[in-house]
Amino acid sequence: MRRLLLAVILLLSGAATGQAAEWDVIPEASRILWTAKWNTAPVQGGFQRFSAEIDFDPADLAHAHVRVAVDVASIYMEDQDARSTLTNRNWFDAEHYRRAIFETRAIRDLGNGHYEALADLTIRGVTVSVTLPFKLTIEDDIARMEGSLTLDRTVFGIGASGDFAAAVAPEVDVAVMVTARRKAA
Repeated sequence: MRRLLLAVILLLSGAATGQAAEWDVIPEASRILWTAKWNTAPVQGGFQRFSAEIDFDPADLAHAHVRVAVDVASIYMEDQDARSTLTNRNWFDAEHYRRAIFETRAIRDLGNGHYEALADLTIRGVTVSVTLPFKLTIEDDIARMEGSLTLDRTVFGIGASGDFAAAVAPEVDVAVMVTARRKAA
């Protein structure tokens, strides 16, 4: 009887400390896109494959955590076949660094459905602290998130040299749009 009582107390105390809600990304409704400047003209593309572990409850941000793994070999550029260049050793070096990892350290509520994720972004083995502001709406069991940030590709050693490096601006705008479904309890 004491063991049962202890188990109930532990379960209740765990619930009291809170656990964020878990979500599954809906891939066909989610995108990671980028815009760079090639000789001052915008070029756009994205990543076809990524996975995410999302634990997020707006009422319990202390326990929120997001980890996104992007398959860098899935990079594409609209209207051009540039994958072999963008995945080579000078750019993303997909042979040695298969994934870019975005992992939150904290998420802050800015009010009115706006948040910011304080995170570590690792690309090509280089980790940089970033802030991703985003808007979130949750309707029933569906969450929609949109956010963007600007990265300096040279900090990660992306396109450090070569024919195309000088033609591409260091700043790259990244837009993230994720639709996710709440996991059943």
